[in-house]
Amino acid sequence: MSTTTTTTTTEPEYVTFFAGGNKGKRPILSGSQLKPTFTSIPKIDFAKALSPSATPATRRETALEVRRNFTEVGFFYAANHGISTELQHNVLRVMKEFFALPAEEKMKIHINQSPYIRGYEALLETKLDVKTRGDLKEAFNIADDPSEPEQNPPSDLDSSPYPDGPMNQWPDQPSDFRKVICEYRDACLTFSKELLKLIAISLDLEEDHFSKLTRFPMAGLRPLHYPPQEMAADVGIGAHADYSWFTLVNQLTHVPALEVLNHNGHWISAPPIPNTLVVNVGDFLERATNDIFQSTVHRVVNRSPDQERYSIPYFFSPSHDAMIETIETCVSEERPLQYEPLKAGDWQKKRLLSARYKHPTAK
Repeated sequence: MSTTTTTTTTEPEYVTFFAGGNKGKRPILSGSQLKPTFTSIPKIDFAKALSPSATPATRRETALEVRRNFTEVGFFYAANHGISTELQHNVLRVMKEFFALPAEEKMKIHINQSPYIRGYEALLETKLDVKTRGDLKEAFNIADDPSEPEQNPPSDLDSSPYPDGPMNQWPDQPSDFRKVICEYRDACLTFSKELLKLIAISLDLEEDHFSKLTRFPMAGLRPLHYPPQEMAADVGIGAHADYSWFTLVNQLTHVPALEVLNHNGHWISAPPIPNTLVVNVGDFLERATNDIFQSTVHRVVNRSPDQERYSIPYFFSPSHDAMIETIETCVSEERPLQYEPLKAGDWQKKRLLSARYKHPTAK
């Protein structure tokens, strides 16, 4: 009698996500399949590099830390970034006051009333993971607007891409909301410009190499409120990679929720560390470096049964009319050119609308 042996092949599981303007997936590896990859998020102290007495050698040392972590992880915590604790506390205060307003008050500045995708977004209005009912968060969106005196646009700015009137919508309450948020945006911009110089140094470029591309950056600021999740399948925001040069996320409360996807398809927690920013690579920087820097996939899952999470990402991006081209030092025989040039403003609008299927301009 002969016997027949049946071999069962287990189908691999995947993590699905949205990155680079497209849907993607990554296998969840285990056992002998595991690759060398990160299992925690590193931290960089910027105190020496930002000091008025910093030497070129000191700045280069920090720049190489940035390069290593942007290459190996795509994320790091930034300590001693220069944003005051008092200002961070004020930001959290006005955010809590704004999101606690009655729904009808917040809806007066709803994002669907803005052709520029600015204003308030209610719960479940975006959806980055099609398997979920939507992103369980509410948000307030502002970005570059040369009509606002707080933004100090260059006197010779080409205003043709912009309308004559205001682009951002602002709430009436809290009374100091705009003032505090603009102060915080300015503080983020100051650190971003310094970080951009260090990135240039890390790529063996002059430190002001990127300045012409960021004269009036499309810098978006997005206060976020994540309530406790009601269902096991809920996510605060689905798995995605950012479209920016880089993003600065201030996790203003102690609730852990941010998770980063490593090369094994495992989610690595990035819990809040007081007075730090979580910094991650976006699509623009990934393209400019020909994939040397990684625009790493991440998500937000608030598993706390009764804790509210507040965070505020700042998306530092090139100017609207900037052409994003691959840096010459990032191309070689071993690493051939991967990307065609693109106009920053067109790409950013496409990415913003990809998750906002309910917005009038997305139809």
